Amino acid sequence: MNDAVPDRRIAPWHWALPFIVAALTAPLWLGWYEPGVFRTLNRAFMVLPDGFWALLSLFGTGWAVYAATAPALWRAPRIVLAWICAAPLAGVLTRVGKNLADNPRPLEVLGLEGIHVIGEPLFIAAMPSGHAITAFAGAAAIYFAMAPRQRLRWLWLFVFAFGVACSRIAVGAHWPADVSVGAAAGMLSGLTGAWLAGRIPDRHLRPQAWLMRGVALLGLYSLYVLWTDEMGFAINLPWQYALGAFLAACLALFAARSLRTN
Repeated sequence: MNDAVPDRRIAPWHWALPFIVAALTAPLWLGWYEPGVFRTLNRAFMVLPDGFWALLSLFGTGWAVYAATAPALWRAPRIVLAWICAAPLAGVLTRVGKNLADNPRPLEVLGLEGIHVIGEPLFIAAMPSGHAITAFAGAAAIYFAMAPRQRLRWLWLFVFAFGVACSRIAVGAHWPADVSVGAAAGMLSGLTGAWLAGRIPDRHLRPQAWLMRGVALLGLYSLYVLWTDEMGFAINLPWQYALGAFLAACLALFAARSLRTN
């Protein structure tokens, strides 16, 4: 990811994307044909190993997203800033949505019988899926922080985010309604983050800038979480340790660049 001059003008029609996602997924968030849709998808996803879905769920956390994008701290800092700027709105939408909806999760409604559960069983605060919001916020923020000529080859980010959203059904944690609303809310958060990051002056993007040093300090907390918290999936611990080691190396490289004089 090269730090080319970004497109700082998100087109007006881009802001319609979250609402298009919401409209297309209306049968899901309206709860049509439930619990049949959830049961069908939860069973169908069993064809892939538990470790696959657990790993995808890991990338619905900001800690894993930070580790995965850590090389951009010096190669394409605006990309990191875009998803970090998206995080506050994503967090607010997640918390407010869960408090307002107060929906039970599949396990609370259906019980353990007939549901394939991976990791820690969850019962309350279903709507929306925070993992889906994080995944789509990260994908949209990174995608729209890039110049238009760079974007096409990064469309796979949304495919990956879709996989993360599906993982929440596969592990038995969320209804399809939860992840569909999460996808729309994440898109809105990501667009907002890219819009805000596009207005940060270039002088604040150098490794010697205090803004980027502060962002790097956030990486130290991400490192702590990756190495100390199971985050609901003990099966993910080896991946968390590996991501943490990668993040530690990236932070060391950034520190070396940050301490250099111009």
